Amino acid sequence: MTLHPPDLPIEGIRIAPIGVEGFRVIAALYALAFDDPWPEPSVRELLSVPGTWGLIALNSVPSKSDSSGDPVGFILARIVLDEAEILSIGVPPNWRKAGIGRALLTAALDQVQEKGANKVFLEVGKDNPAAVALYTDMAFKQVGLRKKYYRRSDGALIDALVMQKRL
Repeated sequence: MTLHPPDLPIEGIRIAPIGVEGFRVIAALYALAFDDPWPEPSVRELLSVPGTWGLIALNSVPSKSDSSGDPVGFILARIVLDEAEILSIGVPPNWRKAGIGRALLTAALDQVQEKGANKVFLEVGKDNPAAVALYTDMAFKQVGLRKKYYRRSDGALIDALVMQKRL
């Protein structure tokens, strides 16, 4: 099943579900997208938890090849009862500012709404203005703050904004 969110900005990008069998792909994307990535066993364990799922963005211009495409981004989420949480969104630096994060988030929000969630939470580093702007633009509101929540590769401790969107 391929999802086609509206206004996908790049020709040849498609979004598809990814399950626990894709943990290595997600872990590899994590390593490209974040200072302190989750290791493969953590990603595998997370995707094994009931209610947790992922979507992957693939760069695959339609062709006769059997290739499913090169991964260029991911989103991990979970649903418990009527609440959803975006656990992580990652896009490697060379694919950023192309709308892939927005497309992944749009597709994930559609899915959580279809699955009965009426609100979605996420956390984002206060030092990530591009992500904060994306979430704000998509009607997420700050509802909390986690002091010194993220540790950056240089050892700096960064506050996390807790954001929520009602569906």
